[in-house]
Amino acid sequence: MTNQPRVALLVPAGENEQPFADAIQHGAGEAILCSLADNLPQSIGGLLIAGEGAFESSEKIPVALVQAIEGGFPVLGIGWGMHALNVALGGQPPIEIEGHGDPAGEPVKHPLFMAPGGKTGYTIAGSGWVTVPSAHTHGLLPAQVADGLLSSVYAADQVVEAIEKPGREWLIGVQWPAHMPDRTPKGFDSLLLALVERSEQ
Repeated sequence: MTNQPRVALLVPAGENEQPFADAIQHGAGEAILCSLADNLPQSIGGLLIAGEGAFESSEKIPVALVQAIEGGFPVLGIGWGMHALNVALGGQPPIEIEGHGDPAGEPVKHPLFMAPGGKTGYTIAGSGWVTVPSAHTHGLLPAQVADGLLSSVYAADQVVEAIEKPGREWLIGVQWPAHMPDRTPKGFDSLLLALVERSEQ
């Protein structure tokens, strides 16, 4: 029996969920794995939806993601999960981009601008230009971002690197590998810690 906050974990079929489960554990939470067609598990307090690839236009929005949004649960999307969160809220799928690395290779160092005043920057306690690892071939431009979402972090080529829902809800999506706290700058693991903290019932 554990008193750790329980966080639902949703990853694409066939992808290794262990690094993302380890990220939830890094935040002092317990990962509860669910599949793309599953309902949101009972007795969870939040959702981590994550993957290394791109959310394709042919994919269905995961049931648990819709339920988490409608239920007011905290949600953190990473990579594929950021794209899925954007589509679930009415945005467009990501497009192919260049210069941001490749999931099949080692992450490249990538400068991003973190706008002050957003939840992402507030949670990480940072703003301005920062360098993070990057390994993605698809991304969102401002035109793909859902109405009502704030693009709070972006690259020099205008690729959106973080989206969030303004207001009381805690819905954040990031493009960088936030599940790798040993590779991201100091303080960036605060997103994982905040997700777990907000998942306490």
